[in-house]
Amino acid sequence: MVHERRPARSEMAGRDRVTRLGQQARDAWAALMASKLHDERTAVEGVDLERDEVAFCVVEDARLVEPSRGEPQTETDSGLFVVTNTRCVFRRPGRSIEWAYARLLEYSLEGESVTMFRVSDRQTTMGVRYAVESTPQIDATIAAAIARFRGEDEHAALVDELEQDHHKIFAEWEEASSHVPPTA
Repeated sequence: MVHERRPARSEMAGRDRVTRLGQQARDAWAALMASKLHDERTAVEGVDLERDEVAFCVVEDARLVEPSRGEPQTETDSGLFVVTNTRCVFRRPGRSIEWAYARLLEYSLEGESVTMFRVSDRQTTMGVRYAVESTPQIDATIAAAIARFRGEDEHAALVDELEQDHHKIFAEWEEASSHVPPTA
């Protein structure tokens, strides 16, 4: 009779940690690549880009998020979300909301695929929700676009920080994976 070797609990925990670190390393790499803002489009269907405006990111199925009484955030609409070099835009037929970086008071990457914006020409803080699996890339693109708008030095500092994060997480993944026995 052949007995199958079952991995020890510590081996399973080690593999889980390696898997988790591997995903974190992939997410950090995706964020780093997105922050470099190489994906530039000069036209986006449904959004009128200004002269010298380029889009870095287009999210097809975004949801508008607004504060509501009793709940911190409510999804009120769905449409297209675009991150450009001068603003973020939420667009659906008949309605367009923009957050111009020149009027941006603050923004927050809320985690769980939500970014909220507060601008000087609007009393209400509003934002967007997007697919969880795209969060690292979209969050990094928003942060990088705003940083570049504020100046090349700020953008370079953000890219450098994301690169350091990636190296740290990748090194942790390499170290952890070197101690986990391979599966049969």
